[in-house]
Amino acid sequence: MAILFYDHLITKSEIEELIATSEEAENQKGRALQLIDDIIFQGIVSFILEHLESHHHHTFLTHVHERPYDPEILGYLKDRVGPHIEDDIRLEADKLVKMILQDLHSEDKV
Repeated sequence: MAILFYDHLITKSEIEELIATSEEAENQKGRALQLIDDIIFQGIVSFILEHLESHHHHTFLTHVHERPYDPEILGYLKDRVGPHIEDDIRLEADKLVKMILQDLHSEDKV
């Protein structure tokens, strides 16, 4: 799993623990973690695009594609969206994590 510019804003340890303690095969656990990372990535990028003026979308997406780990992406967003963007990303990530946890727990009941 690659390091992303927003990783320090996300707490997904509960999800990781839930998957780690499942009875699935290790390769299935790895796939599940990758899917979760993909869901969170798509959710965060969509959230940012909703708040970023459309004429900045191409530059943002290009930067994320070429250097997804670059902390300067947050600086770019702070300049174009506002200084609160890190808090907003953190709140959105928390929503995504809660949604994923609900889905994982509902799978246990099936």
